[in-house]
Formats: sequence, structure tokens, C-alpha cells
Amino acid sequence: MLLVSFWLFVGARVIGYPFTEPSGDAHLAEILVGVVVFLVAVARLVRPRGRGSDLLVLVGGSCLIAAPYLFGYGDTEAADAARVNDLTVGSVLVLLAALSLALAARTQRRVGNALTGEGAVGEHIGPGADPHP
Repeated sequence: MLLVSFWLFVGARVIGYPFTEPSGDAHLAEILVGVVVFLVAVARLVRPRGRGSDLLVLVGGSCLIAAPYLFGYGDTEAADAARVNDLTVGSVLVLLAALSLALAARTQRRVGNALTGEGAVGEHIGPGADPHP
């Protein structure tokens, strides 16, 4: 996520779209989402991930996907580059957030099963139970 946030900060310069209308709106959306993703990524370095951070990244990615349609980037070559950039990076963020949420749910189910003594298929493997019937 740190790499994605870095790209959101410098991507406009690397791709070369200008900072005028309508590409200026694209860059503003990228910077705002980049700040959120950067802060979430740094927070995840110092504390365990949480559902809230995954949801923030999911919303940020969704905002980038919607931005070209909401702001109407225009039909210039620069606007096309901004549109492709936002759709691609937004899709990556949504995918990363969805994978993280799925992994967290899977881990939570496994921890819950271990605490309740449930096995992989729901059998009870508590004290005195034969784990291989």
C-alpha cells in the first residue's frame, strides 16, 4: 500500500498529465486518496490491521474508480491518461482491501474455531475426543 500511495503522489508527473482542468481534479482526487492510503499503510506498520483500515482503503479505491465519471475528466489525451491511472490504481486498492478483509475474516473464523474446539468440518475435538474417528 505504501507503493500505491507513493504512485498516487508522483504518478501525474510520471505520466505527464498537466495540473490544469480537468486533470487538476484527477490529481486532487489522487492526492487525497494517496494521503489516506499512506496514513493507513503507516498505521498498519505499527499496529495490527483492522477492519476499519481495510474499509478506508476500499472506499478510497472506490472513490478513484468513480472520480473520472463524477468529475468528467474530459476527452483530451491527458484526461485519458488520468482516467486510466485512476481506474487502475482504484481497482488495485479495492482488490487489496477485499483480499485483506477476506483474510481477516478467515483468520477470525479459525481463531473462533480454535477457541470453541471446533474442527475444520465442525466436529468437536475437545479433551478426551478422538481427533481421528
